[in-house]
Amino acid sequence: MPFNMLMFTCAITAPAEPTVNPSVADPILLAHRGLVEHAPENTLPAFAAAIELGLSIELDVYQTRDEHLVVIHDKTVDRTTNGTGEVTEMTLAAIRKLDAGSWFDQRFNGEKVPTLEEAFKLICERQRTPVTIALNMKVISSGIEKNIVQLVEEYGLFNQLCAFGQPSDSSRRFKEANPKLQTTVYLNNSEADQFAAALHNPLADCLWVHFMPNAEAVEQAHKLGKQVWLALHIGEKQPDIWDKARAIKIDAICTDWPLACSQHWRLSAKASDS
Repeated sequence: MPFNMLMFTCAITAPAEPTVNPSVADPILLAHRGLVEHAPENTLPAFAAAIELGLSIELDVYQTRDEHLVVIHDKTVDRTTNGTGEVTEMTLAAIRKLDAGSWFDQRFNGEKVPTLEEAFKLICERQRTPVTIALNMKVISSGIEKNIVQLVEEYGLFNQLCAFGQPSDSSRRFKEANPKLQTTVYLNNSEADQFAAALHNPLADCLWVHFMPNAEAVEQAHKLGKQVWLALHIGEKQPDIWDKARAIKIDAICTDWPLACSQHWRLSAKASDS
């Protein structure tokens, strides 16, 4: 079943059947961990800022010891909160006591590590057009796939969300829980045989690539109803890469610099029109 970032259902109802994205528009810009230039990563303010500016979102998910889903990047809370400990060994109550904002700026003092449900609720309340959600699976805890699917069902986000970073057995559990949950195959190198194999992998609704494929490969993916998402040197501004990805009709770009990319394309369009 192809993943469609253009259709939208964000209500507690059964989602509409997705259709193939024709890939004629600019690539979707996925704000990596939210708008991290302006707010602490993987927090509600970072996501809200991205949504208000018309961006889509990449976020990271873990399951706590008491089986709650929280949004945080690292295995421990040490770097992005004032606490210590491994996320999967902590309870939700313990994590929610932590300050996840002051490390970035005192204006975010007291900001909490959000739950995945809070992130979904924010997206549904704030989006003016459908926000694509790239859900990065960090540690595969027991039952996490079923719990995520239940939440996606509740918020009707099947047509907007794709899970990536998980091993194939986790993708299979997602599909067993609900085949509408979109999953990816992760490709770290440009070997043609690996890309070709991924195109025929039933678990690859989307190919998440860390290299620039050629235009023919992207076209073949689209013919098979697959999306191609690019995450390449996320921490760097790379206008040449953005332009090439746009030219070959990459479906989405995950970047720390979504605003710079969007502005670069706007200025390029104005220059070509003048």
